[in-house]
Amino acid sequence: MTVSASRTATYSPDDNKLRLYAATRLSADDYARVKAAGFRWAPTQDLFVAPSWTPAREDLLLDLCDEIGDEDASLVDRASERAERFEDYQGKRLHDAERARAAVATLADGIPLGQPILVGHHSEGRARRDAERIRHGTLKAVQLWRTSEYWKRRAAGALRHAKYKERPDVRARRIKAIEADQRKTARELALSDAFVALWQQLDDPHTDGRPCDDDLRRTRAEDIATRDHGYYEAEHTHPSGYVGPCSYWDALKDPTITPAMVRDKALADHARRKAHGQRWIEHHDNRLAYERAMLADAGGTVADQTGPQVGGACRCWASPRGGWSYITKVNRISVTVLDNWGNGGKNFTRTIAFDKLAAITPDAVEAARTSGALRETENRTGFHLLR
Repeated sequence: MTVSASRTATYSPDDNKLRLYAATRLSADDYARVKAAGFRWAPTQDLFVAPSWTPAREDLLLDLCDEIGDEDASLVDRASERAERFEDYQGKRLHDAERARAAVATLADGIPLGQPILVGHHSEGRARRDAERIRHGTLKAVQLWRTSEYWKRRAAGALRHAKYKERPDVRARRIKAIEADQRKTARELALSDAFVALWQQLDDPHTDGRPCDDDLRRTRAEDIATRDHGYYEAEHTHPSGYVGPCSYWDALKDPTITPAMVRDKALADHARRKAHGQRWIEHHDNRLAYERAMLADAGGTVADQTGPQVGGACRCWASPRGGWSYITKVNRISVTVLDNWGNGGKNFTRTIAFDKLAAITPDAVEAARTSGALRETENRTGFHLLR
């Protein structure tokens, strides 16, 4: 297809999102492809945005725009722009609420205080209409005021969320999640490699050296197919009337389909899975490099800054009131401390995130104990410092 110069694509490592900027209206076919890929139109930003990166979405943008650039606006920048829009909405609703209140006041000021509706009097109809206008106007003013407060909270929340995403402890947890995704992808690739090795051994001779025959080949293929859950055909009609995907195992039941044909299809499938998985691995590597660099630039997590160590102590919500908890283990983004319900039961562990964690070193704990400034709790989960 012809790449249009009026379209540009960007990727932001801050939120792992792909964006498509189109200066002109997309064709019906391109719009359908973009929507099918999971992009949605953001009218206030005048762009299409995908919730997260995937190989398929990247391929689509490369097809439409030829290249994908870096997103200039940071997460906080976009949150600031969003907050400004929300503040504008809030100002408009507050202005509308004031106008509605003023209209009600004008009507109410024309009615003497305490004046009842004079039933049967010629003024009864107008009085009832004015009363209804006052009631509706008051409800409208209250609703508009509530709406203005809603947008005010949204503006504050947009900035607060962006700043939250950039906190070192949140970034450290994000790194941990990406590492978990990377390990999962690596396991899937290793399993795919194992099946490739099995399929490639399909024609190996018997253990006694005799050449492989059709019976052995089919037995081996059926054994592999019971574990390798791929599809020989995307859709087929079974003699029983079932219409749907045809697995390797189902395909081997058809005498016209040989084990070699199933093997070739499986090898091709695993080659595609390998390429797809490798792109995810590379994407995870790039995200980890970025997140770790940003974490280091921010000075690291609280653990990096205060250096909690096993044998040291920290002050957290699980600590004795006004005291400190012994650190029994230091994790990537948390520490493990001991706790106790205080009902005579055994101590148990709690995992406390590094966020707002105050810690002291084992040397400081020992120095306080030696000087007599440390009073340990009865359950030995922590201590109090006397001075």
